[in-house]
Amino acid sequence: MKKFLATLSIGVMLAAPVVATAAGVGTTRGNLPPAVDQMLAQDMVQLAESQLKVAGFDPGPVDGIFDEQTASAVRKYQAARGIPVSGLLDEPTRTALMPGHDDAGGES
Repeated sequence: MKKFLATLSIGVMLAAPVVATAAGVGTTRGNLPPAVDQMLAQDMVQLAESQLKVAGFDPGPVDGIFDEQTASAVRKYQAARGIPVSGLLDEPTRTALMPGHDDAGGES
């Protein structure tokens, strides 16, 4: 049994970096928020970042990458506008932030 647990422990230690790499840990994008934001096209994230900047909420670079700085700006925007604070570019947030872009979550 001890031999089995030792082998299992070594296997887990060897597999952890592979799993982390596959999950994108340590990439330049860092930890991304849930899939709602990842599904938005880069140009929609860039538009949201631009609108956040105009509204006085600094999302960092307007580059279309939804990173922690963008999520932080979204949370501050949501709190200021009375939108439930999720840090996501969900439908209520997109509607308030980008009027006229009702299909912001759809494919183009």
